[in-house]
Amino acid sequence: MYLEEILNQILHKLDEQQALLQVTLNSLTTSKAVASFLGVSPRTIQLWVKQKKLQDGKHYYRDGKRLVFIPAAILELKNNPYKGVSPLKEDIQKDKTPKKKTINPVAKKILGDLKVSNG
Repeated sequence: MYLEEILNQILHKLDEQQALLQVTLNSLTTSKAVASFLGVSPRTIQLWVKQKKLQDGKHYYRDGKRLVFIPAAILELKNNPYKGVSPLKEDIQKDKTPKKKTINPVAKKILGDLKVSNG
């Protein structure tokens, strides 16, 4: 009997978690909520839409001029940033590429052939 009570408590907690997840997912329809959920700014979400990194019909749809995000697709994007084309994956890869150090052309003319360290 004791084991059944524990299982019932676990099932009850699981039901509560599923209800909470459903409420959270339903709130992921605005640009601001999606940005907060993904850990980026609302401007980044706008840029991803403009650059077609977030796909119309997959990640969002238009209700007039307003964008309505599809919670399941946003959750998938967050859980699997390395699966397929993902703006999160691209941003992570972008951070890993080293920047080439250059010197300003005007400074180069002034300094001529002097060796200058960019480090």
